[in-house]
Amino acid sequence: MRKIGIEIKIILSVVFFTLLIAGLERYQLSENIVNQFINSKKSKNKLLMDTILPVISLDLSLGLGDSNIEFLDLIVKQNKDIKYLHITNKENKPIFQYPKNLDFKLQTGNIDSINNCASPIVDNITGETIGHIYLEFYNNDYEQVLSKNKETTIKIFLVTLVLLGVLVYFIKKEFKHLRKLTKAVLQYDPKQNHFSLKRTKRLDEVGVIHNAIIDMVDKISSHTKLLDDLNYSLEEKIIERTQELQKVNEQLEKLSITDPLTKVSNRRHFENYVQEIWNLSVRTNIHLSLIMCDIDYFKTVNDTYGHLVGDEVLKNVAKTIQKSLKRSTDLVARYGGEEFVIILCDTDIAAAKEVCEEIVNNLKHRNNFKIGDKIIEPFTMSFGISSMRPTKDHRYKDLLRLADEALYKAKENGRNQTVAIDFNDQDS
Repeated sequence: MRKIGIEIKIILSVVFFTLLIAGLERYQLSENIVNQFINSKKSKNKLLMDTILPVISLDLSLGLGDSNIEFLDLIVKQNKDIKYLHITNKENKPIFQYPKNLDFKLQTGNIDSINNCASPIVDNITGETIGHIYLEFYNNDYEQVLSKNKETTIKIFLVTLVLLGVLVYFIKKEFKHLRKLTKAVLQYDPKQNHFSLKRTKRLDEVGVIHNAIIDMVDKISSHTKLLDDLNYSLEEKIIERTQELQKVNEQLEKLSITDPLTKVSNRRHFENYVQEIWNLSVRTNIHLSLIMCDIDYFKTVNDTYGHLVGDEVLKNVAKTIQKSLKRSTDLVARYGGEEFVIILCDTDIAAAKEVCEEIVNNLKHRNNFKIGDKIIEPFTMSFGISSMRPTKDHRYKDLLRLADEALYKAKENGRNQTVAIDFNDQDS
């Protein structure tokens, strides 16, 4: 039943209910008609019997036989529905019989039916039974009543079916509009906004539902457009915020690997980078050189001119070292205080010395000694170089340790000079 549409359910319900009511009403009416006819027939038969009995009783008691025959002939003539009339005396001998050639045989089972009746003839004076009377009537009129009743019932059912057909037609006609409306609703896509139905002028419930759905579709379309606009705006904002966040992350990442004063790499980034370069050098078997350099007598600069001037000196030195590097793989970092460290990939000790000479020459530029409106005394730097071909048996800290030893020797020898140590020579 769940798969049957509501239209079919309504139609079947109306048909079954109507036929049930019509059948029950017609059955009750037929029963009433038949019962009324039977009662009327019995009343008529009883009335005829009651009319005959007094006369027959009086005639029999007086011995008036001919008058009985004339009276009974008159009764038979006036009552065309009498099938037979049989009267006997107290010896049960027939004294009147209609029709005369009837071979009468009493059937007691039919005496009390609608077409048969019987009664004793009693003397009104003595109360003695002086005979019997038997009547049987034709049932043509009863059959006619039944036939007429059946015919009327068929006509009523036919008219009922016709009216039901008309009702079903109008129901299907109304549901046709509902099916069309349902199909349009099911096919509706808010994104495409292509609802096919227009507003109707109908004022009934179907029209109200139709227009209510149209209004709902309009609201959905409006809200969908607003939601699309909001989503588009949100997507743009998300893209914009993502780009801003990416820039912030890049800035944060840059800050996390950059020395805030000199703007070159910090020590943490240097150590991570050296480890990567070291692993690359081990795989490719290339030279790796490391320079540690320190500003000579930097404490004097701070004590003489102040820490602000000392900070500017550090900035100038960092810029000078950065400009002196030639390769993109070369990296300078502030290692601590006035000390800087440089890593040079695919560079032997001779090329590393050239880089130190380049830095020394660039430091002689007069801008390095002019800080604001102050001219400071020229400053120099000491350099310690270590170089090697990295292997799996060594670590980059070995290279760093040798460079630190070389820088210490440069300072010990009087500063403003470069000391180089080749790791391979150390092994030999």
